[in-house]
Amino acid sequence: MRTMIDEPFGPAIPSVPLPRSPLSFVVVQVRFPLVASIADQSFIGPFQERIRTTYSDLRREEERQVVVSPAGVQSQQPGVVWRFTDDDDQWEVALAPEFLALATNSYTNRADFMGRLGILLEALHAWIEPRKVRRLGVRYTDRIGEDHLDSIAQLVRPEVLGPMTVGNSPDARLQHSLTDCQYEFPDETALRARWGFLPPKTTFDPAIDAIDSSSWVLDLDASHGERPFEPVAIQDQVQLFSDRIYRYFRWATTDHFLTTFGADS
Repeated sequence: MRTMIDEPFGPAIPSVPLPRSPLSFVVVQVRFPLVASIADQSFIGPFQERIRTTYSDLRREEERQVVVSPAGVQSQQPGVVWRFTDDDDQWEVALAPEFLALATNSYTNRADFMGRLGILLEALHAWIEPRKVRRLGVRYTDRIGEDHLDSIAQLVRPEVLGPMTVGNSPDARLQHSLTDCQYEFPDETALRARWGFLPPKTTFDPAIDAIDSSSWVLDLDASHGERPFEPVAIQDQVQLFSDRIYRYFRWATTDHFLTTFGADS
């Protein structure tokens, strides 16, 4: 049965389970106005207690940010990030004075992800009662590894592949390609879609790990700007973003992609 999607945007479509999914990373981040006390260990105890049965391992990290401005490259003071992980180190909650994030490299299904997010939003809301969301972002990253690059033309639709459809020759071999698309919607939300071929030990974004072999990466990031902090509304928006990202993913890939990574024929 034909399942390819003709248009990248439109109504939500049912998910097709992929037992060998190339989905390598999923993250949702909620940014809120600065709460300086989150940097203090004594302050975060109530939040930790609400999530500790699932995310039992806590560690404190300092992250230094670099800002590029007309005055040049400037290094800011390091910021504190609290990282809560589960026993298998497959799920991580990051809490900082200006954001909360949930990330995983072992995504299973939408219901599980949304359930975990709901618990975190309620914990944050009950603890510090943020008044607004500065930015909400949802990101899904797929990576097709070296084992499947020879059949990439059958896995991804031609208009997405771009220069990868042009054959290599002894005189010229493609080393790197990147497509970067930005979409805006009437509801004041956005979607950034990036994809391309990466050689070994290379990345186009710090959130995407560089690996030792060549790969093709599809990175989809949906977001909106400032809105009231309402846990239910945030979950609804994450659901909408996830539906939009999934439809775009299904438009970009083929039926052969689905069967290659484990979909029932």
